Amino acid sequence: MSDLDATLLPPGRVEVAAQWQALVQGKVSRETLHAWAVPWVEGEGTLVDFEDPLVVMALQYLHGFDLCQDPDRPGVVWHGTAGEGEWYHSPDDIAVGLTRWRAKCALYDQDPKGWIQTVHEQARASTRAEEEHGRRPH
Repeated sequence: MSDLDATLLPPGRVEVAAQWQALVQGKVSRETLHAWAVPWVEGEGTLVDFEDPLVVMALQYLHGFDLCQDPDRPGVVWHGTAGEGEWYHSPDDIAVGLTRWRAKCALYDQDPKGWIQTVHEQARASTRAEEEHGRRPH
């Protein structure tokens, strides 16, 4: 783990799922969860070599659940409280996201290499679709 502080040991699926579930149950705030995920999404923890790509995915979700949007200016989002805007992710979005993430974990565990290959193929297809859309006259 090179020169990183030992306190930056990456969380595993159990810890990530527990944090996500705590948010769903209202035991932790969106802002608190965002702060918890910050070291691994935008801090020194980004240098950690995660063995499980599903943990990285979950941390990115948890980091973004505090996003707010301006109802008068679509596309304007920020991290923080919804005092001056609306939550970007509804409580239902967050709960459904946990269920979907757990399903992805199960698929990954069945065939990690196949799962990664499928994700790469989907990303390439999405990129091709965006490129084709960009070439079409509007």
